[in-house]
Amino acid sequence: MARTVSNPGRTARFYRHPDNKESREKHIRDNSPGGKYAKSKKYKREHEAARERLKIGPNQDAVRKNGKLVAGNRYQNRADGGRKGARNRA
Repeated sequence: MARTVSNPGRTARFYRHPDNKESREKHIRDNSPGGKYAKSKKYKREHEAARERLKIGPNQDAVRKNGKLVAGNRYQNRADGGRKGARNRA
């Protein structure tokens, strides 16, 4: 069990509150090993090769469009993940 402190921060209080069970479970899933950002070695190799091939700039990232990796806006790509992410595709 997590240690207890006399004056927990705002985030800790949020996740401890009984009304936020779903948020707490997602937070635990995302922050556990193999969570939100765990990617396979194959995936990482593929994206790194695309970044080199496309000469990706500082504000760009390799994004998938029509099944191909192309240079895209890094910030837009992150926003798309929230809007069109795995949980929203079902």
